[in-house]
Amino acid sequence: MSLDKHRLGHNFGRRAAGYHRYALVQGVMAEQLLADLKQYGRQYSRILEIGCGVGHYTQMLRRAFPEALITAVDLAPAAIQVARQRLAAEKNIEWLMADGEEIVRGRFDLITANSVFQWLSQPDRACRLYWQSLQPGGCLAFTTLGPRTFSELAASLVRASQKFPGLRLPEVSAQTFAAAPNWRNCMAQAGFEQIVVHEELRLEYHPDFWNLLRAIQGMGATSTRPTFIPKRLLTAAEEYYERNYRRNGCIPASYEVIRVQGVKN
Repeated sequence: MSLDKHRLGHNFGRRAAGYHRYALVQGVMAEQLLADLKQYGRQYSRILEIGCGVGHYTQMLRRAFPEALITAVDLAPAAIQVARQRLAAEKNIEWLMADGEEIVRGRFDLITANSVFQWLSQPDRACRLYWQSLQPGGCLAFTTLGPRTFSELAASLVRASQKFPGLRLPEVSAQTFAAAPNWRNCMAQAGFEQIVVHEELRLEYHPDFWNLLRAIQGMGATSTRPTFIPKRLLTAAEEYYERNYRRNGCIPASYEVIRVQGVKN
């Protein structure tokens, strides 16, 4: 995936304070990921979290592994600042503003991320680097979103654009996200073993089309290559979305949730 990392950090940083209000599915993903980690009954002493955001998953890791030294990394300075303030009372958390796809100094026994890896521009390379940064027996465990995320929105924009042949079809970033089989291959090629991949489709409900767009914007999950979208195109997309997807007074938004784990033997 081709990404403007500066704009990506800007998008999430700008929405840092209100992110958790909109990222409800991401909260469930974090709980599932942590449940997976607890299932193995291991205690981790050095944890690297990629894309810590405002620190909600960081806080969950702190409570689950109270003795661990956690290095929390994020691209967005604003997000790091919010996280640092929220968890000011917590000890043994190192906050680092950096690109999570680059080598972070240290040897870890757990590298983890919640709803972040869909934004990796070079996932094959990143997984190899994480393998190198793990101690023998260490684990890489993460959740990510797949390409079926916001499929209703993508379909509605495609149909709406057919009414306006001269307009450029706006990008729905989720369509470029890697699918579950790609992640399994990526992990295997990086050298991981005992690879486990879970995949499910979750639905989040919104009162209307515009509320959905505000939620996506509120999470900062917008394109890193923004283009102007005429109101008439959005109105046509709204009409298609409402006509084809509204049920019981709400419209659904799909999230393809992927959970991945692998061990460095």
